[in-house]
Amino acid sequence: MNNEEITSRLFGALADGDRRIVLYYLREHESASVGTLADLVTGWAEAGPGPDRPVAREDVRVALHHVHLPALDAAGLVEYEPDEERVTLVPLSVDEGAAVDAALAADTTETGVDLGGLLAPTGDTGAEDGG
Repeated sequence: MNNEEITSRLFGALADGDRRIVLYYLREHESASVGTLADLVTGWAEAGPGPDRPVAREDVRVALHHVHLPALDAAGLVEYEPDEERVTLVPLSVDEGAAVDAALAADTTETGVDLGGLLAPTGDTGAEDGG
């Protein structure tokens, strides 16, 4: 996989707020049940910035199970075991970690995202040589 594909995969995964919340939590806790993540995403949506809206926990759990966790798994950021309803963060490269850190700062502070700095390759993409 080349750098452009890796960047596209990463930003695609980070494009959704619920997926970002999952990654923020897993960076601190390494793994979690789908139920725990559903509680977390529901709470963040209800208490966080944006329109004050009720969020149905079961709707969040279903979306995590069918959409967001498979997307994060396909992006290579987590290992999702649907039968056990368990999600585990995979080790992130330096570039992936920096992108998640920048997203967290943008989601929780007034800090903007320095896309130029994020897109400047550090050489640690986590990709195998020869790709």
